[in-house]
Amino acid sequence: MTETDEQYTVETTQLSLQILDIVAETGGTRLREIQSELDVAKSTAHKHLETLQANGLLTKRGETYHVGLKCLNLGEEARSRWPGSLYIDEAIGTLTERTEEECDFVAPDRGRIITIAESYHKWAKYDDSGRGGGSKDYRARTGSYYRMHATASGLAILATYPRDRVDAIIDRWGLPARTEYTITGREQLYDELATIQDRGYAIDNQGYTEGMRSVGKAVHGPGDQVIGALSVSGPTYRVDGMVLEEEIPNALVDVVSELEAKLAQPR
Repeated sequence: MTETDEQYTVETTQLSLQILDIVAETGGTRLREIQSELDVAKSTAHKHLETLQANGLLTKRGETYHVGLKCLNLGEEARSRWPGSLYIDEAIGTLTERTEEECDFVAPDRGRIITIAESYHKWAKYDDSGRGGGSKDYRARTGSYYRMHATASGLAILATYPRDRVDAIIDRWGLPARTEYTITGREQLYDELATIQDRGYAIDNQGYTEGMRSVGKAVHGPGDQVIGALSVSGPTYRVDGMVLEEEIPNALVDVVSELEAKLAQPR
């Protein structure tokens, strides 16, 4: 949050939103855990929780608060209103058919990326056996947040940003390791971003999940603004050689070009 943001922040609203974030991140939280995490009075935490519940943003099961269905309603509204949402869905369908791998579209959000559309090809069979790293934890899900440095899509978007903006994102979110292959140093990240700028697309080689590779490319909307990135992901035993070096990048470049052309059309 910038100093300008803080100037206009309402503290009580900010606290409610912090509580909502904690409930979402933990998968369900009790009153005493909120009180301890935020170091607030029990009565204060209770009032905020009950207000969020009364408005449908939280629901309570037993003594545990969970995210409410109102959040689903708001999330779907946000997704449907993202620039070119229908074109994005079409692009993902086309890319999935061409690559026969999992494809998704992410949007940047306050220094992270969030999945707003995804597709899982019927022939792309992932399992939990460990072969090629087919981890159940990898499966993209609409609404999931990711650190930008650990994914192909995030790297592709970062490569379009000026250095000071990249630094600000690192300062806020850090460069934590998810696997032994994750980029964790600034200079290493800067070098990778330079490579992406020259190549035109990003490759995540097991940086997010061991045994999985992804190829991502930034998508520009009207006014050349970066509105997100498309990516293709699959296990290393399939996404390798010519598939990694030519087939997926070529398909990605074609689909992004077609998508950007549609986004540029006057409405």
